[in-house]
Amino acid sequence: MRKITFLLFFTLNFLTAQTTYNFDWSYGTPDQQIEIEVGDTVNWTWTGSGSHNLIVTSGVETFDSGYHTAGWEFSHTFNEVGVTDYTCTPHDDMYGTVTVSSSTMSISENNNLNVRIFPNPVTSNFITIKTATIGIKNIKLYDINSRVVLNTSIDSEILNIDNVSPGVYFIQITINGQSEISKLIVR
Repeated sequence: MRKITFLLFFTLNFLTAQTTYNFDWSYGTPDQQIEIEVGDTVNWTWTGSGSHNLIVTSGVETFDSGYHTAGWEFSHTFNEVGVTDYTCTPHDDMYGTVTVSSSTMSISENNNLNVRIFPNPVTSNFITIKTATIGIKNIKLYDINSRVVLNTSIDSEILNIDNVSPGVYFIQITINGQSEISKLIVR
């Protein structure tokens, strides 16, 4: 069960790349228009003078920063697709909108490479990696603790793994911006 949980967590980390966006929040920041993806975080930093808050006026997310002065930071991670409008309650010239779209990499897009790795389990120093997409294969091999044990690129189908110790690994193959992750057993 622990291995299944790790595999799910490990795979989801590759499918949900999160980004943090930083913005100032003061009198000079009217009509902020922010476009992000699900799972991204927006961090606002209070600048200038005065006391401000950041509160949702409508939309799919809810948050309220409370009132603070310069130097304060407020962050919110957006987990719902849709539009959220916000404002500074006492200052009607401070407002904005966060538009959240679904992640650009879905599971179906993740499997477009149609990766085939053999032999697997492997008992030799080489594996063959065949894909439906042609191009340079950027390879990352991760151990069970998510450490990168091999990071290389190949322009053929043969990968040398003679320096890889026996164990269970996750291999990420990326070609032209598309990635696929598979399990690899080295004996």
